[in-house]
Amino acid sequence: MADRMESRPGNSSAGPGTSTAGPSLDGLAPNAAVTAATKRRRPSRAIIFPIAAIVVVLLAALGYRYWYNSTHFVWTDNAQVAGSIIQVGPLNAGQVTAVYTDVGQRVTEGQIIGRVSVPQPLAATTSGTPKLGITNTENQTVDVKSPLNGVVVARLADPGSTLAAGQPIVEVVDPTALYVIANVNETDVDRIHVGNPVDVSVDSLGVTLPGRVEAVTAASAASFSLIPAQNTSGNYSKVVQVVPVKISVDYGNLPLIVGSSVEVNIHVQ
Repeated sequence: MADRMESRPGNSSAGPGTSTAGPSLDGLAPNAAVTAATKRRRPSRAIIFPIAAIVVVLLAALGYRYWYNSTHFVWTDNAQVAGSIIQVGPLNAGQVTAVYTDVGQRVTEGQIIGRVSVPQPLAATTSGTPKLGITNTENQTVDVKSPLNGVVVARLADPGSTLAAGQPIVEVVDPTALYVIANVNETDVDRIHVGNPVDVSVDSLGVTLPGRVEAVTAASAASFSLIPAQNTSGNYSKVVQVVPVKISVDYGNLPLIVGSSVEVNIHVQ
């Protein structure tokens, strides 16, 4: 019993010592773990500064590129290949008896592309008005000839069709005399001058061709509208107008398509 009683004070004396050291260890260990985890999550300055520098350099490069392009170039994708499409038909009304060409075929100047029978008086009414008819005689047949070298882009009549005077049988375009019409915002027109070099990107060919500004139209595109805008009501909303710019293109023997889309980049000073 005495031994047990003596051991208790020893235990009790050791207990307070143990309890005093215990709380201090338990209190420091969690704080050290949190500090270590925070250090692991916190990015190092050696990583942040290089990333920030790269971002600043990229923004500066993009800003300089935007400034340079807007200062030295006028760009638009509101542009297309154009050409003079010539309508070929008889000068007199008549009936088509033959068509000798079709879409995609080449024709030469003076080549017969069709034949038309012109009606002639056959009889007269009681009032004296002549009755016209077609007798298919040789003297009433008219040959329709092509006025230029080119390619047929449309066939508008077939044998048996009746044509009015001047109504076309085919439409022909000269593939060696094509150009580009680019509609440029009126706010950029004062920077464009005849002779400015142009980069022309042709969508149908996937190539970029050299070009040159030939003319700046002295009228906006809206001036050629069938129904021009009227502002007589006083309820006016300002809209940026576009001005057609004619651009010659060095395309060699490449098959440009009339009406196809292009993008132009005009070099301006």
